[in-house]
Formats: sequence, structure tokens, C-alpha cells
Amino acid sequence: MDIPLTTPLLLALLLCSLSFVHGAMDSCYDDDEGVPSRCMPKFENAAFNRTIMASNVCGSPPEDYCMQTSSTRSCHHCSVSAMGLSHNASLLTDFHTDEEPTWWQSQSMFYRVQHPNSVNLTLRLGKAFEITYVRLKFYTSRPESFAIYKRTNQDGPWMPYQYYSASCSKTYGKNAKGYIRPGDDERMALCTDEFSDISPLTGGNVAFSTLEGRPSAYNFDQSAVLQVRMCVRTCVCE
Repeated sequence: MDIPLTTPLLLALLLCSLSFVHGAMDSCYDDDEGVPSRCMPKFENAAFNRTIMASNVCGSPPEDYCMQTSSTRSCHHCSVSAMGLSHNASLLTDFHTDEEPTWWQSQSMFYRVQHPNSVNLTLRLGKAFEITYVRLKFYTSRPESFAIYKRTNQDGPWMPYQYYSASCSKTYGKNAKGYIRPGDDERMALCTDEFSDISPLTGGNVAFSTLEGRPSAYNFDQSAVLQVRMCVRTCVCE
């Protein structure tokens, strides 16, 4: 499965963790009969320890950056060659705790990491999955606008999966209160302004339930449209 994500940034985009919860389809196969079987597959984080490709990362060349947290402003240094000061894409899917967070970080606006330039994060899972939930956690505040895309095969086109923006109509030509009616194309991407507030300044979450708002969600096993397998790519754009 593949998914992209687009965002205007403030100083730099600092993404703390990335999770794709999926049902493992291998558990839905009857080994004794040798045929697929109806089941409720287990859920797991499909992104954990997976390789992510980032089109931009801070620290090359080394740079200073500042973050606004609550009433304080702190400045730090990023360098790809210094342990503890590097924020490469592998830190998106590693094991970490709230007490000892790790994160990926783009270059700052000084390097023109802002609209209309973009930063892409691409996660390839290596096999087909049914993605049911995507969670993004930002080390700093969440971006004003970004989008998630998907594709169904290695060489296929990237298709919009979900839009996020404080200005859905202006940025993506979408109504922030739009919804999918029965009979509409249920693969259509919606836009929401729910996660685009600058608050909180740290640890902002974005949660995307892939079936939410889809009329056939409660009849998923009979919906050929919603059962399309995907590759996953997450892209962050300024």
C-alpha cells in the first residue's frame, strides 16, 4: 500500500511517529482446507520498523532550528553526521517512548521548505494490506494543510486518500463539511479542518479511519470498491 501527505510548514516539519493499523490477511486462510475463510484478522502496526523514504531531511548541511513550546522558545542543532543530532526518516517507525521521543525532521524555511515546494515521505509495505487506521503524531504543532495519497500497485498513479486543511476550499477545492452519499464514489477523498489548528504546540495527533464516512463501511466484506488493496506512501508537502 502507498500513501502521500501535503503540508505548509512553519519553521520545519517534525513528524514524531507514523502508524498504519491493518488486518493481517494471512490469518484469514484455512490451512486445512486450503481456501480463504471468513474471519476477523488481528490488528497490528504495519509501519513499525519499515523503511521510509524522505525527499528532505534536516542536517545536510548542518543547521540550527527553533521550536515554540508553550510560552518558551528553544533552539537546537541538526546534523546528519552527528549521533543524537540527526533526525532521519528511520526515526518515524522506530521504537520510542513519550519520555524519550525520536522524530524525522525536514529542513527549515531557510532552505525554502515551504509552499509551493513539497516534502514527500514514502512508506512501502512490500505486500498488500487492508489499512483501517492511519495515525500521524507531530513532535511540534500540526501543519496547516496536508494530504494523504495511496496507490494500488507499484507503477500506478497516486490517488488522493484524505485531505487536511484549515482552508479546504482554497487549498484543495473541497468542502470541509463534505460527505459521501449512498451511490457516490466511495473512493473519493474528503477534506477536514479538524486537525489543522496550531494548538497543541507539541505532540499533535492526526487520526484517519479509512472507512469512516463510507456508506458501505458496515458491509465491508461485500464492497468490492472498499476492498481494493493499496500500497502506502505518506508525503508531506509545504
